[in-house]
Amino acid sequence: MRRRSIAVLGLIWISWVECPATAADLKSAVLKDGRVVISISGDIAEGDTDAFKAAIKVANDTGKFVSSVRLNSPGGSLLEGVQLAEVVKFAKMATNVGQGATCASACFLVFAAGETKFANYTARIGVHGASDHEGHETTQSGAATVSMARIAKELGVPAAIIGRMVVTPPNEMVWLSPADLLSMGTTMVGKPSQIPPSSAGASIQQLPADAPIDLSPKAKASAPPTWDEIVDKAVAASAKQNDGKAKFFRVCQPENKTCNTGVSLRASDGTDIIVKVTKDAKDKIVIRETCTFNVAGDIRVCLDWDRNITHRDMQNAKGDWYKVSDD
Repeated sequence: MRRRSIAVLGLIWISWVECPATAADLKSAVLKDGRVVISISGDIAEGDTDAFKAAIKVANDTGKFVSSVRLNSPGGSLLEGVQLAEVVKFAKMATNVGQGATCASACFLVFAAGETKFANYTARIGVHGASDHEGHETTQSGAATVSMARIAKELGVPAAIIGRMVVTPPNEMVWLSPADLLSMGTTMVGKPSQIPPSSAGASIQQLPADAPIDLSPKAKASAPPTWDEIVDKAVAASAKQNDGKAKFFRVCQPENKTCNTGVSLRASDGTDIIVKVTKDAKDKIVIRETCTFNVAGDIRVCLDWDRNITHRDMQNAKGDWYKVSDD
């Protein structure tokens, strides 16, 4: 496989192929009123944008207008997904994920580019971060994830969804709930299911975006929130504090063979809070933490979210953090 880069929407994008490079299946259908709908199904791969443009040209040459694109794809090449999204956005097409269909990873950007968006209640629409062509998370793939987040923002994706995209490893998937989809202007069709999607993020949007965040072990023990709920609330609060742009960060420590990805925000007393995920060189989660800082910003108390234990760290003159005690 080859890696390529292209300037898209003012950003440099790194191609990522999650699945074998098998071109998606494109089919055109003419509606009774003469409009054309193009269906894209299967893995998105290099060449699909050219095939999509060719299908549009065929319709236009016969005097017909392509009104929408139906999606059923688990993802594939992010570069190709971004290019398809550009075409959909430029042509002001509607996007539709139908009954029982899936649209994830690179497909999500195509869906988000729709002038109007439709999703069946039984559809599965998911997001996660990028990896390199071998499925690993690297410095380049981390940059690609940041670029993907910026592109998603330009396409009108809410900060809460972008936050989950940024912190979810490429070998995992966050499936969006109907509330998530409604928050990005999607029209839901069909009948709501009484069974929520198999995702911890399903109930996140039920929480007020501006609700106070209590990261203490006591609060977790009395009313345990999910990790996704904490991430969502942190992203929403950070965006509110920074003119609509949440403050995401990524820092790698080669000496420890780890990388930290997360979001930072301010507490009501002006001190800093971070919500972060630490992963090793094989992209496995080492620890998920929430950390609160002192006024000087050189001492922090971190809660290990999975083990429900805390530790205290201090920062040296070089900016490195060291654990000094278990609280």
